[in-house]
Amino acid sequence: MYKLHQAGLAGILACALLLTFSGDILAFGSKGRVEPIFARYARTYASPTLDIKVEYFHDKPMEEMDGFNGYTATLDFTFPINDIEQIQLLLPLYTNGKGDYKKPGDPLDGRSLDVKGKSGVRDFASLIYERQIPWLENMLGVNIAWLAGYGERLYTLDAKHNGDLVDKFNHKGHNFQVGLKVDADIHDDEITLFGNLRYVMFRDTDDINLTDDDIDFEVLYATGAVMFNTYGHMTPVLEALLEHDFRSFASFSLSPEIIYTLSDGLDVKFGAPFKLTSDGQDYAAELELTCRF
Repeated sequence: MYKLHQAGLAGILACALLLTFSGDILAFGSKGRVEPIFARYARTYASPTLDIKVEYFHDKPMEEMDGFNGYTATLDFTFPINDIEQIQLLLPLYTNGKGDYKKPGDPLDGRSLDVKGKSGVRDFASLIYERQIPWLENMLGVNIAWLAGYGERLYTLDAKHNGDLVDKFNHKGHNFQVGLKVDADIHDDEITLFGNLRYVMFRDTDDINLTDDDIDFEVLYATGAVMFNTYGHMTPVLEALLEHDFRSFASFSLSPEIIYTLSDGLDVKFGAPFKLTSDGQDYAAELELTCRF
């Protein structure tokens, strides 16, 4: 693993640990329903909610890198406007990784590079609007919401060899996304089912495509989850994750997870997604802290 000495990420992790070990003392506000690491409720949140996630990844796909291993941190804040509308702010905080440069014809092709920056790989700073569909919910008996959002690349990922700058990944681009979310409680609320679809259109991007060098591409993200609600402070979850670029890339993964509820407004989540297909990152370790205010 890589040293977590960078000030930004160290501060985030320090706060996470402080909140974790102070769970019996801190009374983070509102009661709320726990949710998986990847799938989200169609139901509008009862209170403002902050998620801080750190992911350790192995062999994350990226256009100009092979064997890209490292970690990334993101912040996700959701604010309910009313009973059926909310807005979500997604902010990539930091990425630190290492991989082999993949640029045929370049003198450093195949050499190991360090990649760091206040950005994500395919996660852009995004503002997303979500709205439930009450008339359809009444008809079908499940919770349904649609979403639409816009994302912008704010910072670069700097790729260096022996301390010298070689390339800047992710130095431009934006995206648009639309999606649909569904959730339902079954078996007297003992189990909750989730289904999320997001269609993300990347435009004028650089170096981050899944399969080739196009600056415009689309990715479909689909998530299905089963959450078991009868184990007190411990909530087991199993998620299935699909990532498809409508060309030659299709990754399917499973993610077993455990959510530990420290108080009404504070959860710690652990997950370990691993792929079942040849495409996609091999595996990851997820740590997420959720605070409801």
